[in-house]
Amino acid sequence: MTNREESIFLWGWARRRREGQRVTLVRGLLIGAIGGFVFAAIMLFAMTQGGASFGVSEEAAGPILGAIARVLGPTLFLFVISIAAFAGLGVFVSIVIWRRMEWRYHALLEAGRHVPADEPVLTAAEKRTKWIIVGGFGLLSLFLLGMVLWEIQSGTL
Repeated sequence: MTNREESIFLWGWARRRREGQRVTLVRGLLIGAIGGFVFAAIMLFAMTQGGASFGVSEEAAGPILGAIARVLGPTLFLFVISIAAFAGLGVFVSIVIWRRMEWRYHALLEAGRHVPADEPVLTAAEKRTKWIIVGGFGLLSLFLLGMVLWEIQSGTL
C-alpha cells in the first residue's frame, strides 16, 4: 500500500468503526436474510414451474429436518431454512471482514501511521472502482427487473 492508500484506508475505517461491530453484524444479518428470501422465492418458483408440486421427503432431509418440514410445511420450511442459512453466512462474512479490517487498521497505527484529520480528496481514478461496482449492480438490477416483467407479460409468472 502506498502512503496515500494507507491514509484513505485509515480515514475511512476510522469513520466506519465508530458504528461498532454490532451494527456491522446486524447489517450482515439483514443483507443475508434478504438474500435468503430472494433465493427461496426463486427456488420455489423454479420448483413449481409447469404445475409441479414442491415437497420435502423425510428420507432425503433426515429425521430432524423432515420433522421440522412436516410441521412447517414445505414452502415455509424452504423460506425458514434459506433465510437462516443466508443470514448466518452474512454474519460470518461480516465477522471475517471486520476482523481483517481491524487487524490492518491497528497494524498501520502500530507502524506509526496516523488517521488523517480531513477526508482525503479522491481522484477520478480512485472513484472509478466505486462507479464500476454501482453501475454493475444497476445493470444487473435492470436485467432482473426486465426478466421479471418479461415473465409477467408472457404469463408464466
